[in-house]
Amino acid sequence: LIANVQKSAPVHTPAKRAQTKAERMLNEADSLTLLQRYGVPVIAHQLCRTVDETARALTAFGAPVALKGCSADIVHKTEFGLVQLNLRTAEEVRASFDRMRAAIEQQQARFDGVIVAQMASGRRELMIGARVDPVFGPVVVLGDGGKYVEALPDVQLLLPPFTMEDVRRALARLRIAPLFDGVRGEAPLDVDAFSSAAEAVGRLMLDASAGVTNLDLNPMIVGSRGEGCRAVDAVVYVSR
Repeated sequence: LIANVQKSAPVHTPAKRAQTKAERMLNEADSLTLLQRYGVPVIAHQLCRTVDETARALTAFGAPVALKGCSADIVHKTEFGLVQLNLRTAEEVRASFDRMRAAIEQQQARFDGVIVAQMASGRRELMIGARVDPVFGPVVVLGDGGKYVEALPDVQLLLPPFTMEDVRRALARLRIAPLFDGVRGEAPLDVDAFSSAAEAVGRLMLDASAGVTNLDLNPMIVGSRGEGCRAVDAVVYVSR
């Protein structure tokens, strides 16, 4: 991702990202678990491996929920119909489970299950990315998020270790920085919660035992001040 935002060429997004012999991609459920262990707030979710488990997860979370196909072989889920939002009934989640399993198998990819997650609400989509650069070592990128992050990059780079205050200063250099304090009567965004999450990513990238080589958290849904932030999608690569 860091390399992508520095180039203007269009980015090819195949179902399966070419992995080096030295790394492997975690599926999204394992990615979220790893991030949560290091203090990154993530959306409440459950990995379901059977259609009956999805119905039980719906009951546990309460409607509406989001469903996402989970495979350690597929990066860009939306391109293959592997994201469904605002599902409200057991019939809807059961049918969505079957469609996602068929779509993953059609790509000849591993089917790791389906993630049932609470629907996220918030004010702004931001992003956090990181990679191990061969020259600089761990590098963290943060900035405006959403689906246009590569087409309209608005990001800053940080070299860990860094503090929450370092993150705040980096955010202040973004083009969207005026939005953080609230405009036209809006409440300020929870910059502190996002800064804490970015700091946690920096710690993760410095921990050699975790073996993370590359990660992408987009979007991070940020609420108003005091409401926190949550990663609702995560892609993590680790060394083999």
